[in-house]
Amino acid sequence: MNQEVDHNKLLLLEQYKEIKASRRHYSSLRFALFPVYFVVQFGLMQLAGKDLNINEYFIKLLLPIGGILITYVFWTIEERINVYYKDLEVIGDQIEDLLGFDEHKVMHKLGKRKFSNNTKLSIRVVYICFMVFMIAWLVYGIWDLFF
Repeated sequence: MNQEVDHNKLLLLEQYKEIKASRRHYSSLRFALFPVYFVVQFGLMQLAGKDLNINEYFIKLLLPIGGILITYVFWTIEERINVYYKDLEVIGDQIEDLLGFDEHKVMHKLGKRKFSNNTKLSIRVVYICFMVFMIAWLVYGIWDLFF
């Protein structure tokens, strides 16, 4: 009976280690994707600013549409990471309870009311700002070309 309890605890501990590794993975993925997003967006903006004899429709319509689509794709990936991360926290918290980690909990949730504690909110604000900028660029381009 005691060996069975120890075996179950070992299985829980292994599962807990995997959950922690997965949390690190998704946290790292989030911050690896963010610079890629900035490089792509600023590349679009630089392309628009250069004098390359590019068709006016390309600069005023296609570039902002590309920026909107890129923002949508990266934002969707970010939201999916948030879902995975939240699920991992819930399961990790349950395993910590089963293992008796009352004083040394790692899966605790920091208060999300402060902007500085809320990575999810701060990243969303960046995506919203870029989305608004790209939509404004598109509206200006449509207005300038057709009105």
